[in-house]
Amino acid sequence: MILSVLLLAAVQPAATAAESEAVEDEIVVIGRRLNSISAMVGKDQKGRFTCSLDKSSGNINLDKRLCKTTVRCIRDGAVGDGAIKSCVDAEKPKLLTKLRRELQRSQP
Repeated sequence: MILSVLLLAAVQPAATAAESEAVEDEIVVIGRRLNSISAMVGKDQKGRFTCSLDKSSGNINLDKRLCKTTVRCIRDGAVGDGAIKSCVDAEKPKLLTKLRRELQRSQP
């Protein structure tokens, strides 16, 4: 019985490393997708910002955060495509870090 527990404990880090590698691979793929997405921001009749993406990153939470980030950049004063893109690009590592944590937590 003790041997079984020791063997299970020895296998556990290998599984964790494999899961971690799988998460990192997914982050790389999603990060590449994220760089090819365009956000369109406008205002509705009540003056509220609206946002839509030309395609999805594959993760709905990340898509929502990307829209929120784009709107925040505009609210904070970014004007013109270049300034908005620079602002959003500066935030993308934070978006991916949050996604990485979510994916790691969801691993069995």
